[in-house]
Amino acid sequence: MQAIVWWIIPVVATVVAVVWVSIANRPRPPADTTDSVAEHERFRAAMERTLHRAPLGGQLEDEDDDDDDGVDDAERDA
Repeated sequence: MQAIVWWIIPVVATVVAVVWVSIANRPRPPADTTDSVAEHERFRAAMERTLHRAPLGGQLEDEDDDDDDGVDDAERDA
């Protein structure tokens, strides 16, 4: 009897896995073109946005800090 109980666990897990795979791999309906284009535009807008946050443990860097001469603008103004 104990052997049957131990065999039920992997059999049930296998059945659940087969059902999950069959549901996850079902054919999808074709995407609506307008929805697809709108999603792509939202994705492009999100990728073009810049984040103005400092990296972990770092400070924000000004893009114009270092010129070709290697002197920081703040040091030059002081």
